[in-house]
Amino acid sequence: MRIGFIGTGSMGSMLIRAFVQSTLSSEIQVVACNRSPEKLAQLQTRYPHLQVCATAEETVSASDVVFLCVKPGDAPAVINGVLPSIREDHYFVSINSAVLLEDMEAVLPCRVAKVIPSITQVALSGVTLVMHGSRTTLQERHELESLLDAISKPVVVEEADLRVCSDLSSCGPAFLAVLLQEFAMAAVRQGGIPRDLADALVKEMTLGLGKLLAEEGFEFSDVIRRVSVPGGITAEGIKVLQPSMSGIFDQLLATTRSIAHSKHGAKTPVMKVELTEYED
Repeated sequence: MRIGFIGTGSMGSMLIRAFVQSTLSSEIQVVACNRSPEKLAQLQTRYPHLQVCATAEETVSASDVVFLCVKPGDAPAVINGVLPSIREDHYFVSINSAVLLEDMEAVLPCRVAKVIPSITQVALSGVTLVMHGSRTTLQERHELESLLDAISKPVVVEEADLRVCSDLSSCGPAFLAVLLQEFAMAAVRQGGIPRDLADALVKEMTLGLGKLLAEEGFEFSDVIRRVSVPGGITAEGIKVLQPSMSGIFDQLLATTRSIAHSKHGAKTPVMKVELTEYED
């Protein structure tokens, strides 16, 4: 299978790295293009088997599955530009929440989908949100999900739920990293321990907690119940957290929703991209 990437910015290069390091590496050919040749050269130095193309059109022609990894404002021009190279058997996948499925289907003759990756795919873990176009069969959807399964856990969601779901899966690592960093820094301030020790303890704790949740079948409530003894130190600490935590996350989600609304308009999800039909 030939997997093409139009754009090798932060997310595009991350996905390339993930696929190259995945169990599918021997079964796929990764193809890419980028406006900045320097970035492509750096990627090819790191991954010698990466096939570099000069243009988006060449990338599409050389690919079976195409990932569109450009900024929202650049998407219409890129899509219009590659139209002559699109075949009906292509799978065209946008990783940008602002490009709606219905807009892609109105212009592109091939199968389309939208996926929202996460930085956790660098570790071949975490969730990739998946939204399928209306022209895809169950078998074709399964094939795309199987491809993404090599670098993540694909989770199918409704496009209307994308904002809040991406806050959890894609923005979530940064949100939690802020909390964990503050936790470690507080230990330095309050306990006088070295910063590197505090960071190491928090990182190992987070890794262990993740394994309890993912591998041992623990729910969040199970962890709280098992660690927190009534009247104990943990229970008293939880009392400090609870009054503000729920309100903080409500405010966080309301803020991200409001910002997305103000930037991209009232339609959910995010924005209506204006695409024009390609004309000879």
